[in-house]
Amino acid sequence: MIEAVLFDIDNTLILFDETKFFEAYISKLTPVYVDVFSPEEFYKRLIGGSRAMLRNNGQKSNADYYMNTFCHGMGEKREEFWNRFERFYDTEFDAFSDLVTPIEGVSEIFNEIHEIGLKIVIASHPLWPERVQQIRLNWAGLDGFPYDWITHIENTKYCKPQVEYYQEISDSIQIPPEKCLMVGNDPVNDMVAGLAGMKTYLVTDAKEQGFESFPMSQEIREQVHQPIPNPDFTGLLSDVPYVVAKLLSSS
Repeated sequence: MIEAVLFDIDNTLILFDETKFFEAYISKLTPVYVDVFSPEEFYKRLIGGSRAMLRNNGQKSNADYYMNTFCHGMGEKREEFWNRFERFYDTEFDAFSDLVTPIEGVSEIFNEIHEIGLKIVIASHPLWPERVQQIRLNWAGLDGFPYDWITHIENTKYCKPQVEYYQEISDSIQIPPEKCLMVGNDPVNDMVAGLAGMKTYLVTDAKEQGFESFPMSQEIREQVHQPIPNPDFTGLLSDVPYVVAKLLSSS
């Protein structure tokens, strides 16, 4: 029996070209730091922080791990730099909604699962602060939904594709992995949840519409040397309620 359903966001609840999105994001964010870093140095620090998070072993939050790398040699400006990120997210980030295509019926799927009494977790890669995760969920048509947990850069100590990321979620919601279903589009980052003991559902909406992953995400997948279990289920996001019903009836 399952008691919780976990959802990725990128190309699971919203569809977009990840490379085009990242390029637009960089072009808008770089000027925020132009008085401190050259565009080349800023890009190096931004990407370096993201890559560094993959080495986080649970000793500190992902926010601390990221900012330690981003602010290397400039630790005295850490709070200022964090505030610059937050101001940008508060004032500029929502404009990127033009690059995103919502999937029809997402709110109905969530409401149906919620009414059954299952917990709903947003298990997106915790690179973003909670505010940004909320904005991205709003793009999916989920404004104000009562999630049971949302992973973000400040409340996690691991990230995808670390198996510990999923165990961390399980511990946070106090439901064993064996009673969780992970729903996502990435055959490694999301399906690695199977190694933690979760049931997995690989959604194909993005693939069928030709949306591509960001190259760095592909590189990260190539660094995973352990075998990833095949998904327990594969199909469209709209079929998640049927999978949930099947898992509940088989218990």
